[in-house]
Amino acid sequence: MTSQPPESSDSREPLENTKPASKVRLTLQRSAPGLVLAVIILVALVIGYALIVDSDEPVVLEGPRTRAIQLDVRNGTGVPGLAQKVTSYLRSKGFDVVEIGNTDSLGLEKTVVLDRSGNTDAARRVASALGLDDSRVLVRIDRTLYLDVSVYIGTDLRSFTPSR
Repeated sequence: MTSQPPESSDSREPLENTKPASKVRLTLQRSAPGLVLAVIILVALVIGYALIVDSDEPVVLEGPRTRAIQLDVRNGTGVPGLAQKVTSYLRSKGFDVVEIGNTDSLGLEKTVVLDRSGNTDAARRVASALGLDDSRVLVRIDRTLYLDVSVYIGTDLRSFTPSR
């Protein structure tokens, strides 16, 4: 008498006899941990990049600027419209003048360019655009202004004529 192998208590069918939907479910179950890990890594990279890019510290740039130098222009001469004239000129040169106005006291003799963010190179670029030398650039950091540079127009620029 020949004996037959006992029937397996495992009622699952071999993989090759399964339906296609079962194969897909089995494949997804095997790849789910890898997919979750990939999503976690991607989210961590995006958050890390955002934290680096959104830093409050000023960046001293060696090469071309990625954004315009932001500044304000203050008229210390009492000559009406002079701050607007200087602003128009600076904007034509690619600077981002975000505010214009008058100084608290009039009669400022020499125009000065103030470094407000610790980026002296930015202040030097503005001074150069106005035809001023580096001796007119002063460091007066004030991060509450959210500016790179402040320009205080003195009587030496009273008859400012931009050279384009």
